Amino acid sequence: MKRIVSYIVVLAVSMCGMTQMKAQKAVTKEAKKVEREVKKQERLAQDAIQDAEQFNQAVQALNNQSFVLEANSIQPMNGQVFYVNSGTNFVSLNNGQAMVQIASTFNPNPGPNGLGGITVQGMASNIQTKQDKEGNMYLSMSVMGTFISATVNLVLYNDSNRASVTIDPNFSGRNLTMTGTLVPYSDSNIFQGTTY
Repeated sequence: MKRIVSYIVVLAVSMCGMTQMKAQKAVTKEAKKVEREVKKQERLAQDAIQDAEQFNQAVQALNNQSFVLEANSIQPMNGQVFYVNSGTNFVSLNNGQAMVQIASTFNPNPGPNGLGGITVQGMASNIQTKQDKEGNMYLSMSVMGTFISATVNLVLYNDSNRASVTIDPNFSGRNLTMTGTLVPYSDSNIFQGTTY
């Protein structure tokens, strides 16, 4: 009988220990879950602060009329999207000079600019900026040069430096949209090809 009682006591203690271990594992699992959520919220808050700073810098660059939209995608009027190198595909404005460069990696021809595309520049005029109710910034300008005559419309999306620009040639009607990030001209990392 003593053996049975001892066995029951040992079994009860073991079960209690197992229950306690399961409870500890559940608490540890919940603590790790809470810790991951706290870290996630901290990252999101840090990202929001960084996005706001980048947006403010981009707005200042627009207001100073000294910026580069470094494009990571190009969409011709046919609607097909091409992902491109942001260091060689851009639209810029600085000191009244606007520049548009397309350098496609999908074109085996070196192109007139030596980068598989074309680089054109011209004088910017009729530059206008405005902001909508959602906080998006808009810039429009006319660009006239030897090889470019176009209206350029740029949108800087609120709370980040993400932007898109549409280049609408005045004579051909073959518009082009470029999407990427807008940075101050002095902070850009672009590589310029031969200009026309």
